[in-house]
Parts: sequence; C-alpha cells; structure tokens
Amino acid sequence: MPSSPSETAYAKDLHERIRREFPELRIYRLWDKPVGPHPTAMFEVNTFDPHQTGAFFSWLAVHRGPLSVLIHPNTDNPHRDHTDSAIWMGKPWPLNVDILKPKEAPGAFN
Repeated sequence: MPSSPSETAYAKDLHERIRREFPELRIYRLWDKPVGPHPTAMFEVNTFDPHQTGAFFSWLAVHRGPLSVLIHPNTDNPHRDHTDSAIWMGKPWPLNVDILKPKEAPGAFN
C-alpha cells in the first residue's frame, strides 16, 4: 500500500533481501504505482523450476510480513494466469483483469 510508509519501507527491504538471498531468480524493479492489472505498487519475481519455486514460496510465507503476494503462472493466457490459476498469500487485491482478456479478431463471432 503506497500510502503506508511502513509497508512501503517493508516492500523495499523485502525486494532487496530477495535480490541478495535469491540471485538465481529473475527479480524485476519495484514499481511505486499501479502497473498492468495490479491496483497498487508491486514487483515481480520469476522462478524457473520446482525446486526454486518451493524454496522461494516457503521463504515468502515466513518473510512477506504485512504484504500480500500474488502467485501465478506465466502462460499464453494472462487472464487465466491472474484469475483461475492464481493464489494469494495474505489479503487478495482486486485486479483489473479486463485488460488481460484476449482481443477478439475482427469479424469474430461471439
């Protein structure tokens, strides 16, 4: 929650800690504003195999503090990834998933 100085500080510290403790993961920048379907500040971390995923998610369960974490796959269907296939650690946030819906081809029938 960007309006909470303590949560913002926690997120910055967590982001840096993840970068130090999990250098094998892809850690993206910390956004201080909504990005894509996300309604608040966020950052993204990608894992690449089941071992990394298990180790990182177990670590997050202990160290995420007051922050909410959206966990989802990255497939060719971002709408499904952020809805049916997503799970949350902490309080779920409402996402703007309409922007993730596939665009219909011109002339397509519903």
